[in-house]
Amino acid sequence: MREITTSHLQAKLFSRWAGGLTFGVADGTSEAIRFPKGGPYDERLGYAGLPGFIESLTAHGFKIESQAKWSPGLVETVDHKLFPIYDEKDRAGLRILDPKGSEIYRAQFPERVFPDFASIPSLVVNTLLFVEDRYVLDRQNPERNPAIEWKRFALAAAGQIAELVVSDADAGGASTLATQIEKFRHSPAGRTGGGMDKLRQMITASLRAYYDGPNTLKRREEIVTSYLNSTPLASMPGYGEIIGLPDALWVWFGTDLAQLSAVLNTTPRTAAELVRQGEIYRQVLAFVVSGRRPSHYLLDDRAALGVMIDNHLYALASAGVISPALRDAALNSELHFRTEPPPADSAASAGGSYVQRKSTEQVRNRLVGLLHLPDLYALDRLDLTVETSIDTDTQARVANLMERLSDPAFLRSAGMHGHGLLNGADPSKIA
Repeated sequence: MREITTSHLQAKLFSRWAGGLTFGVADGTSEAIRFPKGGPYDERLGYAGLPGFIESLTAHGFKIESQAKWSPGLVETVDHKLFPIYDEKDRAGLRILDPKGSEIYRAQFPERVFPDFASIPSLVVNTLLFVEDRYVLDRQNPERNPAIEWKRFALAAAGQIAELVVSDADAGGASTLATQIEKFRHSPAGRTGGGMDKLRQMITASLRAYYDGPNTLKRREEIVTSYLNSTPLASMPGYGEIIGLPDALWVWFGTDLAQLSAVLNTTPRTAAELVRQGEIYRQVLAFVVSGRRPSHYLLDDRAALGVMIDNHLYALASAGVISPALRDAALNSELHFRTEPPPADSAASAGGSYVQRKSTEQVRNRLVGLLHLPDLYALDRLDLTVETSIDTDTQARVANLMERLSDPAFLRSAGMHGHGLLNGADPSKIA
């Protein structure tokens, strides 16, 4: 019982194990490396496609200058079918640099994320924990393993045994936030394929939790942040896959992070402010409760989503997570889903002149061919930085010169008028 509460022995075991899971970048190619076979996160960021990318680039004259070299412990762990342990990114995307290292193109997906745990409104955190994982932030036990919630695990195990006797028995689930992250990032198709797959998620999540040592408090805050930033929340035609609560709020409802924080972190002083808080809180709850079947609830059966939200509002108020006033305000509000994707903004930006934008488009199109990708959508979501020979300073000077060719005074000063020259013609109008 003490171990279930404190995870003291698990902390010793997993922190010692995780301490041997290291890697470093070394010159040349590496034999001490393994590439993931699948998983939505690994496929979207391009990690699963690395062997094919390397083969294609090598055939086109590129070579590997340096590559990650894994420790023996990390190689052995992954060879035993666990997921590799490292500090994962909540957001990534294509970056194109000029020869000076200046960024001339950037795509980031998801577009919006919580930068850290402190930036998340406490109402959002408390709601998530109540619905999904009530003990993940237990601060009384700093060594607690966030990958296992023993009561739910026991119920799920009992359900599995019951299924052997009664085929339609409800086996239940033992997922914590930590294991759900492993599932929708690294398990094939983002689903749990059976008991061994669940065990793989639990062990990997435990190793990740103890990666920095026995005290998991900081890691547990990072788990909450990563879950909110990384949960798949359906997709919208014209926009694509929607990842994470911050992006979902913007894409589906037009609510940005500034609005979320301002409204949920403030005590309403007027009836209008309470109505607005209830509206945004209902939006948040829509994504929290639909996380297990997002496409079904957000696309196919919004009526069922509304019923589920209302039921949770009563439960949250009864547990003291929200006030009766906020409960009533959320019950009386409605979800107004966008029917069209939001206008393009900072998802993929290439500043500067048309000439510069055209150059980055050429680089992107060449990359699609080199990496055998289906389209620019897939390219922009890779965790990829590209150094190019695009000279933005020279391009700017050329673009400026081309624009001045329509100025007669500049043409005369440049000696471009006279016999056999322009003779007063406007070069900007010459086909």
